[in-house]
Amino acid sequence: MPRYFFDVMDSTRSVPDEAGLECRDLGEAHLRACALIADAMTGPETLALDWRLWRVEVRDEARSLLFSVPFPPRLD
Repeated sequence: MPRYFFDVMDSTRSVPDEAGLECRDLGEAHLRACALIADAMTGPETLALDWRLWRVEVRDEARSLLFSVPFPPRLD
């Protein structure tokens, strides 16, 4: 299975994914990115954060950008 990397970033900060995850295809990689976003936005300390500039950039094994998934403004 191919390995995908999920880098989390906003306009000034970046948290690179050094390990990556194996996914069957791009659809599964998209679902993993969405789950990462939901996990990051969970918890009382995250309620005051402005998520509009945050995104997950999904990259392949060569670290080429495949697609980005933006964070929603907040979870409802």
